[in-house]
Amino acid sequence: MNIHLMVKKAIAYPLYCCNKIGRTLQKNERNDFLILMYHRIIDKRASETYVQSGMQVDPITFSKQIHYIKENFHVVPLENVSGVHGSKNIMPNRKPVCVLTFDDGWKDFYENAYPVLRSNNVFATVFLPTGIIGTKKRFWTEDLAYVLSGMKRPGKSAGSVESLSDSIGNKIERMEGSIEDRIEKSIEALKILPTEEIDRIIHELAEKWQVDPSVQERSFLSWEEAREMQESGVIFFGSHTKSHRILSAAPENLVRDELIQSKNKLIEEGVVSPSFVPFAYPNGNYTHRIAEMVEKAGYSLALTTEKGWNGVTKNKGELYRLKRIGIHQDVTSTNAMFACRIYGIY
Repeated sequence: MNIHLMVKKAIAYPLYCCNKIGRTLQKNERNDFLILMYHRIIDKRASETYVQSGMQVDPITFSKQIHYIKENFHVVPLENVSGVHGSKNIMPNRKPVCVLTFDDGWKDFYENAYPVLRSNNVFATVFLPTGIIGTKKRFWTEDLAYVLSGMKRPGKSAGSVESLSDSIGNKIERMEGSIEDRIEKSIEALKILPTEEIDRIIHELAEKWQVDPSVQERSFLSWEEAREMQESGVIFFGSHTKSHRILSAAPENLVRDELIQSKNKLIEEGVVSPSFVPFAYPNGNYTHRIAEMVEKAGYSLALTTEKGWNGVTKNKGELYRLKRIGIHQDVTSTNAMFACRIYGIY
């Protein structure tokens, strides 16, 4: 555990015990509501593939968090907050409102999160990259992690001595440090690029170092699993684009295609009602223009990765830049840390 996490853990427990968090909660406006953002519910130590630290919550920790949420919040479907600009009352009791969301549609949601949510009758919305669901495709971050891990195996040498065609690729190749540090730094370096450039760099690295990133098992949900969960009445779905393309790095015609094709696929597969289809920006990247395009494509609202609670507003545009608080194991491993995180104490 790094020094920052040690400090947070040390601060969280006394605040939790002296009810500082409870008093903070009482100060919130009655109609403020919270949206939590999860990604993967998986035991990182048992996973056969690389899992980013900021993307994961351990299944045991997740179960404890759901019990904490049930005790302290009124959990509602995401659709309920679509009335914050006028029509619906999202505050049916004295507890603050909370919405649970999960990005990407990982298979471990079905295996580890869904049973907990179903048994506790807790609502959640999962945002799907529709062109990846039901396939063995992977995100480029997974391919990158696999290639970088293969490059540094004992006895491994490059099959080609030629330099890569891209300066970022050469920088990634020369990076030092632990495998986790190198993967995280490489992801940060690549994520600002268009998808096609990212794919080309990873392909060049794989070829040069003779690492085959072929996929044997799927990492994401199938449509059959999605329909099963939708029929339970506690799990809902939304769009995370078609290919998980970062929209702010794409031309408008591709943004439009990603939005429309993804929404149509969700309706075609029967996992959403045409009257309410939510959206979440991949990586949280958006602009005012992209938000306008999301609304024009027929989405009911859109979620960012900007941290914070949401307040009641009559401005419909606010529905297309709703805030969320990201939850991951490192900073929410105890109830005290979880509470400090969601109440904005750190």
